[in-house]
Amino acid sequence: SAIETYRHYAGQPTLSDIESCRQDSNDEILHLTPYFSTMDLVKLEDLTYTRSFTYSLKNHQLLFTSNVTPINKNIVRRLASPDGQYLALVTKETKGEQDLYYVQIWHDEHLIFGYEINDSKISPHAEEKRKPLKSYFTAEKLDDIGEPASIYRENWGEQMELFETSVVCIFDLDTKQVKLIENQPKDLYFGQCTWTTNPDEIILVAFRIEPYRLGLIYCENRSTALFKCNWRNHEWIQLTEFDQLCRLYPRHLPKKDNEFIYLQSDVYHAHVQCKRLILFNTETKQEKILIDRIDK
Repeated sequence: SAIETYRHYAGQPTLSDIESCRQDSNDEILHLTPYFSTMDLVKLEDLTYTRSFTYSLKNHQLLFTSNVTPINKNIVRRLASPDGQYLALVTKETKGEQDLYYVQIWHDEHLIFGYEINDSKISPHAEEKRKPLKSYFTAEKLDDIGEPASIYRENWGEQMELFETSVVCIFDLDTKQVKLIENQPKDLYFGQCTWTTNPDEIILVAFRIEPYRLGLIYCENRSTALFKCNWRNHEWIQLTEFDQLCRLYPRHLPKKDNEFIYLQSDVYHAHVQCKRLILFNTETKQEKILIDRIDK
């Protein structure tokens, strides 16, 4: 029946993010821990869970799939460090009309700080701070006035109204200082940062701001590009073009200096669709399909 068909497809999980990606000592086995979103059609509420996979890079076969582990709904993001020793949790708490976000960093079973972590560095992406609006009659200087309230500032809409322009930073856990990475292209919105084996480099996903933004939270079927950034030199390198592919969730292979994996899908098709697992080489910029999608 139509109801049974709806329940079947509405209950299918969708990929939310990848918590960790690591290889074994022989560089032949890949361990992936993604987490998925689905819906409880009885309680009519969203559910998130993790599930680990073990994949053979040599034979291109899936060797193991773990059981489902439910995730607390207050956890916005969880991400493991490249060496697997640290876990960063971003939690959300609503007080009145204000949403508060907290970062927790765990080492083994110990809470040591309470985004993505690499030794003593975190690479978060945040919103660019806007100059507070002041009246012409109360501002001490003309530079303090800022933009008029009548100027329209476009945002990403649909539960992302507070997101307009992103900046990428480096947070040093030892000095407790935040450093802004400069020379960021202003016509792009960056996210999904991940460290490489080089502690000075990160891989990012870039979304084009123009000609449209609306629907990013639901519509992953839009063109994206992958970038590499050296945060010490403030150097940005575009690895892929904005073509007919959507590239998301890059994760660097721990023991490979120039390779990482990511998930790839086609643009202008279904909003949520099957994805390919791709191996990318940053030196040759060659892409290799590890697991292809199934088209029915």
